[in-house]
Amino acid sequence: MKYTFAILATTAAVSIAASAHAADESAKSKADIDYKDNGGYEATLSSENKNADGTAHTAKVTEDVDINDDGTGSRTTEKVTTTDPKGLMNKSKNTAKVEVEQKDNGGYEKTATTKATDSNGTNVVNEVKTDVDVNDDGSVSSETTTKKTVDPKGLFNKTTTESKSKASDSY
Repeated sequence: MKYTFAILATTAAVSIAASAHAADESAKSKADIDYKDNGGYEATLSSENKNADGTAHTAKVTEDVDINDDGTGSRTTEKVTTTDPKGLMNKSKNTAKVEVEQKDNGGYEKTATTKATDSNGTNVVNEVKTDVDVNDDGSVSSETTTKKTVDPKGLFNKTTTESKSKASDSY
């Protein structure tokens, strides 16, 4: 498992660099992986390139996996991408983060958050929280909360919508 991820990360880094280099003026990529004593790891993959019209693109993916003594674990993955066309005040940034924490009963808690800022300054944040429990009788129940916030540039114009759903396979 450890080597599979390292091979995939290296392949992705080489693929990004090769494709970026073919179409762009400059391209750089880097992949690092550090294994932890508990069986987890920390991995980072980053790339930068600038194309002929001067647009700069960056991407960075980090993943942190921890394994607890009881065999449960947690994983946090974050991806940040930016696009900066030549000129002023037109940079856009996107962030995606997923956090998963395993529970002793076989369930898990997962939070997935995306944040995007467009070149006009509008911020959009989506957050999805999922809580899954495995009950003593083996039935599974889950609750998902979805929240979306849109904040256009300016004052007092932010909107937030939220929804919840519950599911269970028990009778």
